[in-house]
Amino acid sequence: MLRAAALCILLASAAARSSTPAVALVAKGNALMRDERYDEAAIRFQEALNDDGHLLEARRNLAICRFELRQYSQARELFQPLSTGSSTADYYLARIDLLENQLDRAIRRFRAIDQVGGIEDEKFFLGLAYYKKGDFTSAIPFFEQWIKLSPRDFRAHEFLARSFARTNRRAEAAREFARTRELHNYYLEGSVALKRCATLLDQGRQTEAWNLCGNDTDDVDKISAVAMLFSRAGDDRHALLGWKRAVALDPESPENNYNLALSLFKLKDIVLSRQYVRAALQAWPDFPEANVLYGTILYMLRQDGAAIRVLTHAQELRPDDPMVRRLLEELASYRGSRQKP
Repeated sequence: MLRAAALCILLASAAARSSTPAVALVAKGNALMRDERYDEAAIRFQEALNDDGHLLEARRNLAICRFELRQYSQARELFQPLSTGSSTADYYLARIDLLENQLDRAIRRFRAIDQVGGIEDEKFFLGLAYYKKGDFTSAIPFFEQWIKLSPRDFRAHEFLARSFARTNRRAEAAREFARTRELHNYYLEGSVALKRCATLLDQGRQTEAWNLCGNDTDDVDKISAVAMLFSRAGDDRHALLGWKRAVALDPESPENNYNLALSLFKLKDIVLSRQYVRAALQAWPDFPEANVLYGTILYMLRQDGAAIRVLTHAQELRPDDPMVRRLLEELASYRGSRQKP
């Protein structure tokens, strides 16, 4: 018995020693994931799996890295064996379904996760699946439920606003759009990669910052945040690239269309700016800043009658807004001077 016990201890010790390199690689990968360095983390997790193919944590985290790196077919292949009884795997499989526009399958997966619980933001993505399907009435309660759990998630406020706008609930849409704009800073503050990007911008290293944060992502929230960083840094050309990509990823977003229009306006492409600001107003007719920008463009193009109508609506939306009032006064002054002989 003693010899058998000693043998068990020896075998267990040998097993522990043999798995130590793989476990260490997983720990290194996890640290890289926390820093959002998914490409480097994926290498560590793959090495861990090569050393020990039974490490479920390595497989799961490698799959998450593949997802974050937009390698969706590889991510799906890694997640599928884990999906039975794993809310995490089912969640990411549902996210991939949503990205691939398999909306009914995504809704079924998210609903199943919602029933068992454990992953909170499936409510947001369930609402998003209904939104993309055009069922705005069904989308609204899921966005509202998620906002109760995560009131600072600007994505949920924006899609709730857009759902309200699509169902002619104008006052509620205006409230949620306004809240969306207030909350963008929380996204900027929460991302490690964006903090590194902001540091490079503060140092005047715009090209390095763009290479770090601006390339190779289909996360519309991230690219919008990146574009905002460059815009705040006064780098309108890189900001323009970001807003163009954001609009390509989400062509209905009033915010992204407006910001693209504003970047184009700053770079003196007035005609193209008009196209995108009109798209912003089509999605949200009561967008105050978009009305001001559109009215300004119409004035510059000497379409005075249309400019007056648009800017009057902007003043109706925000009668006490000093920015709106100042711009209107300036435009009125310019118009008056232009009419003098």
